[in-house]
Amino acid sequence: MSADKNPAIVGEQILIQYSIDTQGSNFKSPNFNGLRVLSGPNPSTQSSYSFVNGKSQSSTKTTYSYYLKATKEGTFNISPATIKVDGKTIKSKSYQLKIVKGSEKNKAQQKALSDNLFIKVDVSKRNIVLGEQIIVTYKLFTRLELNNTELSELPDLNGFWTKDLETSSRFKRDVIDGIPYNVATVKKSVLTAQKSGKLIIDPMELKCSIRVKNNKRNRGFFGNNYQIQEEYISSKAITITVTELPSPPPNFHGAVGKFIIKSEVDNTTANANDAISYKLTITGTGNIELIEPLAIQFPEDFEVYDPKISDRIFEGGRKRSIKTFEYLLIPRYEGEYTIPSTSLVYYNNKTKKYETKKTPQHNLIINANNNTEDENSTINQQIIKTEKKDIHYIFTTTKLKEIRDNILNINLFIIIFFLPIFLISLLWIHNTIVGKTDTNSSDWKNQKANKIALKRLKYAQNCINNNDFESFFEEIEKSLLGYFADKFKVSIADLSKETVSTHFYSNAIDINTEKQFIALLDECEFARYAPASNKNAQMGDILNKAKHIIIEVETALK
Repeated sequence: MSADKNPAIVGEQILIQYSIDTQGSNFKSPNFNGLRVLSGPNPSTQSSYSFVNGKSQSSTKTTYSYYLKATKEGTFNISPATIKVDGKTIKSKSYQLKIVKGSEKNKAQQKALSDNLFIKVDVSKRNIVLGEQIIVTYKLFTRLELNNTELSELPDLNGFWTKDLETSSRFKRDVIDGIPYNVATVKKSVLTAQKSGKLIIDPMELKCSIRVKNNKRNRGFFGNNYQIQEEYISSKAITITVTELPSPPPNFHGAVGKFIIKSEVDNTTANANDAISYKLTITGTGNIELIEPLAIQFPEDFEVYDPKISDRIFEGGRKRSIKTFEYLLIPRYEGEYTIPSTSLVYYNNKTKKYETKKTPQHNLIINANNNTEDENSTINQQIIKTEKKDIHYIFTTTKLKEIRDNILNINLFIIIFFLPIFLISLLWIHNTIVGKTDTNSSDWKNQKANKIALKRLKYAQNCINNNDFESFFEEIEKSLLGYFADKFKVSIADLSKETVSTHFYSNAIDINTEKQFIALLDECEFARYAPASNKNAQMGDILNKAKHIIIEVETALK
């Protein structure tokens, strides 16, 4: 066991190493009471081979390394480490490490480091209610030349539901109190309080490799006068005060923010056993990601499947987001039915009041299903009366004919022999014709896809002229999806973001075009529920984007 410095100064990093000249297993770390472990154990193995008097010899050395940091003065006892070798447990000696107070020069160096390299935590709000969201941003400020940085310890977020947001790690220039710094966002998260009280966000620790100038005269053959110095820096702990919500109404289930709710059915008139889609959409800002399916009272004669849940969450719900619950309903009997109004109760943290948004009720007319195939399908759960016509009585009399000598005449033999050959030839001709027809049809679709898409975009242009805001985005979506399906010979039912990515990649279409295609579909879906203030300008912009994307794809495929 060895230490690279003893005594050490408060705040210094100390390298502790345990070495053994053989192979071992089940290494157990010592107890570093009073010392902060920055990293370790970090095992490394060295093997050497030599020849003595014509015989080869090998040796192995294993080392376990720790980086420690002392935060206060004193003498610290490090307990023995243990390891198993050939089934036996061996242990190191205990070790005393002395930590002394630094000189004024050391303190000045530490202060210079902390002034030029530090982490700052920005919290959007420190006093919130249960279920409310905040954004926590960790920024690295430096005036030093960094070779590398990595997270060595993430903050504990007990009492919060958390979601990390995408950030750019690029450094930007910022000036604080007249001093310029290079600043990078290390981590950015949305936190949702899950319990009340004073919740502490623990510090985040960062390992920084700093490129410092080597003042020694011997700088090597190439004159390299720089060396890498590793330093660990930490952010400060943050305390968030979370208060309980006011006494909630009975149908409140934890939604906090501001939301609107909308419901729709794809068909108000249908036949028994036909599928109906019921879609409930929640739009707004807040903890929308944590909202569970609402209690909807569907008619008892409807078979209801678990909802398909989809969402488009922006900044963890801090920006206007959408969450959709789509139910598949199958009515079993004819009649008139009603899907009653559904309500969402949420706490508005700005008005500090509970608010309720309701959907309209939907009246459905279900007709009798006269489709006999559907009645006999497995999805039909009504009782079916079967007629006993499939089993007949045993015949009591027989009519037998005498077998002639020639069981199979020559003409019948020829027909039976050549008939399979004729049928196989006919089948081959049929498949060839059908295959060419399919190919021609597919090629025709491929050639006409651009014209079809532009034609549908003309319908979208008509929507702009008629101020038909709702239909416009539906036409744009139909145009893009129909174009993609025809162009790449994909069924509409199989369309997804993954399908788009796969076909764009396989056809060497630029990644930016792919992103624009998917982003435009998302923008259309979002705009239907969250319209802009200037609707005509928004529709014109989206129409131009759609035209641009189609032209980009066509150009790439030529």
